[in-house]
Amino acid sequence: MNRAIHSLTAVLALAGTLACAAPPPHVTQVPIACTQVSRETCAIAGRLGRGINLGNMLDAPREGDWGVKLEPAYIDLAADNFNTVRLPVRWSNHAAPTADATLDPKFAARVDQAVDALLARGAYVILDVHHYTQISGDPPHPHEQTVDPAVVDQRLINLWKQIATRYRDRPPRLIFELLNEPHGRLDGEPWNRLAAQALAAVRESNPTRTVMIGPGGWNSVDELPRLRLPADRNLIVSIHNYDPFDFTHQGIDYLAKPFPVGTRCCDAGQRRKVEDALDKAQRWSQAHGVPLHLGEFGAFEKADIDSRAAYTRLVRDEAEKRGIGWTYWELASTFGVWSPANGQWVEPLRRALLD
Repeated sequence: MNRAIHSLTAVLALAGTLACAAPPPHVTQVPIACTQVSRETCAIAGRLGRGINLGNMLDAPREGDWGVKLEPAYIDLAADNFNTVRLPVRWSNHAAPTADATLDPKFAARVDQAVDALLARGAYVILDVHHYTQISGDPPHPHEQTVDPAVVDQRLINLWKQIATRYRDRPPRLIFELLNEPHGRLDGEPWNRLAAQALAAVRESNPTRTVMIGPGGWNSVDELPRLRLPADRNLIVSIHNYDPFDFTHQGIDYLAKPFPVGTRCCDAGQRRKVEDALDKAQRWSQAHGVPLHLGEFGAFEKADIDSRAAYTRLVRDEAEKRGIGWTYWELASTFGVWSPANGQWVEPLRRALLD
């Protein structure tokens, strides 16, 4: 998802001792498609359950650019209340602009702290490459470096060689996600080819770690038919769904054509959009024998709070009916379930996700 525009009132360092505690045992309740994956990856898919994105923190061009930093309190909130934490990271902006994409050691150590703190709390952690805008052909965000187009794809492969090697000794609860929301120039076969190369780079050091791959079109369910997975028994497919889009994205001023504020949710037609998308995804999963994860859904803060809660509960329930674990977008920014300004849960959203 796109950037935060909400300011944060308190800024703390990530350092600090965190007590170990297992997250709530929320698991999916119905069988999931696993005929083409290993027993361990199938078990992980079923245990991901209810999750949260720590969005707009380490995926901003520079941490803090989008109004929120990764604080110890956020790690506590995420790990204490959710099974799974998705950690979006803009690695590409903290690496050499050359094909080797050598990582900035200071930034990589910052990510290490977050990953290890979450793992110490017993959470499943999904670590991705997020907001590598140039790879999909998008214009750069402010403060984002650009590179020679000839090395864009190779940098992703070399980023994964380094990331995978760095975390190869972490427990299986750490899951790699190759790229957030491929789209544009990557749609179709270009992404199929590049994903296979990036996965091969991971497999050099992590032969059996569970890896997530999403379809093109911003991880769209409609792009699943064009997704051609590598022959690998440790994969989960990640989908995103923000339908009805005119509701979930109303009032966002950085869209090319902003949606007006005032759309409510959820009438019969809106419910059908959510249900149809997840039905389509479930049919694909069953036909291919690969489990799914709903990596993002959520509604921007300009929508009325009752509608946001109704939408959130709808998507949560429909995903869980189909045995699909999820990670809500996101904890503490403009789609957030926690208010940094008030220092408390946005309670209708918390109930919709967890009660």
